[in-house]
Amino acid sequence: MANIQNWNLIDTNKTSGTAKLKCPACTDTRKNKQDRSLYVNFNSGVGKCFNDGCSALFFRDSIEKSIVRDKYTLPEQIWKNYTNLSNELVKWSEEERKINQYTLKHFGVTEEKYYQPALSKEVNNIVFNYFEGDVLVNKKYRSGNKKFTQSKNGKPIFYNINSIIGEDECYITEGELDVLALYEIGIKNAISIPNGANDNDNYWLNSEKYLKDIKKFYIATDNDESGNNVAEKIAQRLGRYRCERVLFDGKDANDDLKTGVLQKTIHNKKKYPVNGTFTSEDLWDKMDVLYENGLPNCIEIKNKSLSCINSIFKLMFGHLCVGTGIPSHGKSNFTE
Repeated sequence: MANIQNWNLIDTNKTSGTAKLKCPACTDTRKNKQDRSLYVNFNSGVGKCFNDGCSALFFRDSIEKSIVRDKYTLPEQIWKNYTNLSNELVKWSEEERKINQYTLKHFGVTEEKYYQPALSKEVNNIVFNYFEGDVLVNKKYRSGNKKFTQSKNGKPIFYNINSIIGEDECYITEGELDVLALYEIGIKNAISIPNGANDNDNYWLNSEKYLKDIKKFYIATDNDESGNNVAEKIAQRLGRYRCERVLFDGKDANDDLKTGVLQKTIHNKKKYPVNGTFTSEDLWDKMDVLYENGLPNCIEIKNKSLSCINSIFKLMFGHLCVGTGIPSHGKSNFTE
């Protein structure tokens, strides 16, 4: 299926002639961020990306409009299943998840009857196949009512691990469908933890050789408590200095794809602070309490001639206060 993109994503003020520009569909996922792979003809209102694997198309006007005549009849638009999956699964993917057939085929998604322990019976499942190189190392089964299991004794590893080989950047999600959602907007260097919001040593050890040379990680786990917890653990493992947290409007990448905002929210990133550091925002509530109520449990100066200082300075119990000043100007007398 053609990779049709919104004309308004083209970043330029040019309105006529031709231009070579950065492609909004694939630039963020490429090593060379300055490559101008998008050719745009503003006179005819069409554009195409010539980056291999992207080939995004841009149309300023609706494809249904015609220069030759105002009205014409389109051929009958008959939906067809181009995969080996059932019509029900493909329609669920396209209509409910906004993930098209091409993406399902690209990731080798299959369908299989398999025993689900949580249901105590064999049911039909969508199957996410875990490849390392060209070897199938694990299979994850998802039933129609969202029960999960994996192939017995499969190798624990990140889903879609092949996509980050040779890459400088990597997106880490909390589910396979989120990887597919990112692919829909042109992000191909995305992997998923295999066990939901669970952190496990085994898949980290098996994936280490693919992760060690990555310079930047974008942690795109779910926007909820468990997703935030596992995101924190991922950042600790990889080094907070090379991680940024992606903040979605919805629960996850697939939610934002369904609402049409993923192309925007994927750029909503927040850097991780260095451990043990704080900003004024972190301390604001405590500062406000001090401003409103003053210092608690303080030692006040009882000498009447110096008691005016109490309104601007007090000593807190358990704190060390160091006084300094110009020599021979009364530091000792004041302290005493």
